[in-house]
Amino acid sequence: MELAVLIVSLLGAWFGMGAIVAIVFLIFGVNRIDAAAKGASLFFRPMIFLGCVMLWPAVLIRWLSGVKINDLDEDAS
Repeated sequence: MELAVLIVSLLGAWFGMGAIVAIVFLIFGVNRIDAAAKGASLFFRPMIFLGCVMLWPAVLIRWLSGVKINDLDEDAS
């Protein structure tokens, strides 16, 4: 029983941190990583929210590294 409580607590902490990172990332960070996200539809951010929650360490590392996915300025030249 104690193991089950520990597992549920760890999962709750994981998804809690993921939700915080995802919300902040979707408000401030997604446009910095992917230039195509600026013109995305209204449904884009809710669609990627759960992926950001589940994969929050990868999202946070990518965001903090500053590596861009779609740099539209390079395509124009």
